[in-house]
Amino acid sequence: MPRGAVIHRVISAGVAVAVPATAFMVNGEINLEFILLGALIGFAFWYWGPTWPPL
Repeated sequence: MPRGAVIHRVISAGVAVAVPATAFMVNGEINLEFILLGALIGFAFWYWGPTWPPL
């Protein structure tokens, strides 16, 4: 697997984790909708995100 693909997947997973983590830090509680939102945004970036190398 090329290095760019690995970086792209790591960024996708980071986005998927960052959304619920930020919501938890702001609200003090974690809700299912924020977990789903993070997963949706992370998957969308993984699927439709920029190709490597970035333009």
